[in-house]
Amino acid sequence: MHRIVWIVLGLLVPMSARAEQRYAIVIGANPGWSEDRPLRYAGHDAERVRDVLVALGGFSHDRVTLLEDPSTAEVRSSLRKLAQTVRDATEDTLVFFYYSGHADDKHLHLRGDPLSHVEIQDTLRGLPATIKLAVIDACKSGAVTRKGGRSVTEFDVSVVSPRLSGMVILTSSGADELSQESRALSGSVFTHHLVSGLRGAADDNADQEVTVSEAYHYAYSRTQADTVVSGAPQRPAFRDELSGQGELVLTHLAALRYAALRIPSGGQDRYVVLDSHQWRLIAEAHGRLDRDVVLALVPGSYSVKRVLPDRLEVATFDLAAGNEIDVARLSYRVESLSAGVVKGDANDLGPAERHDLMRAQAFGLLAEGQAVAALDVFDHLVREVPGDRLAWRGRGRALVRLADAYQRVGNQADEFRTLNDAVRSDPSLSEDPSFQIWYQRLSELEARAQNISEAKGKLEAEVRANPRVAKWFGLGGSIFSASGAITIDLTWVVHPMVFSQLGFDLLVPGVDASVALAPLTSRWSPYAAIGGHLSLRKLGVDIGSSEIPMSWNHDTQMFEENDIWGAAARIELGAQYVGTSGFTTHLGLGLILLHNSRGAAKAASWPVFHFGYLW
Repeated sequence: MHRIVWIVLGLLVPMSARAEQRYAIVIGANPGWSEDRPLRYAGHDAERVRDVLVALGGFSHDRVTLLEDPSTAEVRSSLRKLAQTVRDATEDTLVFFYYSGHADDKHLHLRGDPLSHVEIQDTLRGLPATIKLAVIDACKSGAVTRKGGRSVTEFDVSVVSPRLSGMVILTSSGADELSQESRALSGSVFTHHLVSGLRGAADDNADQEVTVSEAYHYAYSRTQADTVVSGAPQRPAFRDELSGQGELVLTHLAALRYAALRIPSGGQDRYVVLDSHQWRLIAEAHGRLDRDVVLALVPGSYSVKRVLPDRLEVATFDLAAGNEIDVARLSYRVESLSAGVVKGDANDLGPAERHDLMRAQAFGLLAEGQAVAALDVFDHLVREVPGDRLAWRGRGRALVRLADAYQRVGNQADEFRTLNDAVRSDPSLSEDPSFQIWYQRLSELEARAQNISEAKGKLEAEVRANPRVAKWFGLGGSIFSASGAITIDLTWVVHPMVFSQLGFDLLVPGVDASVALAPLTSRWSPYAAIGGHLSLRKLGVDIGSSEIPMSWNHDTQMFEENDIWGAAARIELGAQYVGTSGFTTHLGLGLILLHNSRGAAKAASWPVFHFGYLW
């Protein structure tokens, strides 16, 4: 990811000339667009910038708007409201705008419409503020432990309008350099050192004020030192567009309501200050041989880690308002370097902090390409807090990654299901420019699924309309068929594939029964049946003399009684047809098994002709 930091720091001239009304919009956006690997720490960067502005920059808390993963519409709305506020102000005003997240060389990667760098610059120029400050810490693409990728030229920052009192431009890296995000620092390398410098690490002359040049030189040296080992060193750049006289003071460290941590002169050890849970990194500083280093902190509980070549030395301390603690006087315990600078241990956190930590860890898993593991955590988070918009966005990003995997293996069903779930989790994906190819893919899969569904519905409708399914009773007859001479048959459809019949032979009085299996649900189906015939005479019913002989005498070449339509069993094979109207027929051949009038076993074949109607 190529990351550009466009920082316009037009801050205060000496205290007497300070802007009295100060306002800030601070934005942190981890997810980016669907093609971006989510960042881990953009939200933390934004919070740390907000905290240093409120603590040391003269911004009241209610005049700092912190936006977590906002849409373009929300950013534009906040800027419009801010413009109206400063337009109505009766005193000088100072506006600070900060963004940390993904971007390309044209746009910030926010939800909704693309927000261009040109629009941001034009909007800031148009703000009716006396002094304007902007920090845009923008990423080109995502990676696991750094914001790196394809190198591009830095976007243009034009000279400001002459009516402004001044502007200072700092960038996190030079053109064609990669800007990095550090897991160890739990934030952007450049923003981390800029914030640490503003808290006092950059106060080179120990006057308890940090100027533009001090902040720049400190951030430059520390960023370059931290990134040189990565193979992509950053060299922050500086550009002064100020008019007038005097030093530009960025932060004042002597506010009585704040406390301080002092690193005495004489050593060059690195000290990292964290919250009491060792989850959030507050600032860091290196000892100096020539002077003390003082970090201004909000009163509260902290941990400090002294980073040595072979170990970490950890101490905890409490700071009250107006107090100052010397790091040399703290009681340290030893930890191995493998413990890391930031632990992120949730054991002692409250429910809200634990939830935030789990969400940060889930975005970290997603940045590492572990979409399934990240999805499990996001699912837990949205069950725990259904209104957690960031967790829902993370869930949507994890599902997009899974859909990509399903597409690569040709699993269209799961790809379609996963993409649908992603859009339900994060409806703003439909407005995401980099998601458009996926949205088109979703539309294609949806159309394909619709076609399949329509075909399936049509088939189901045909099946429902099939008389084998919709009709259950019938009436029919046979003439000189294997079932009798002239029969009237009743049919009962036991199952769409099983037909039972009971018939009465009118010409040679008797009864006939059969069961047929037709395995196909189509109109035509082969069938196999077993049946039996028994005349009334065989049942002992005196029906008088039969006009139709019932057996064939080979000597006389004539039928004799008590044969085919007397008592017989049979097997039938043939074709069955059931029409839409209910018309049905059996056409086939029957093998009849019987005893003739002389008691001899006999087999004879006979055609099957059955016609009827089902309803």
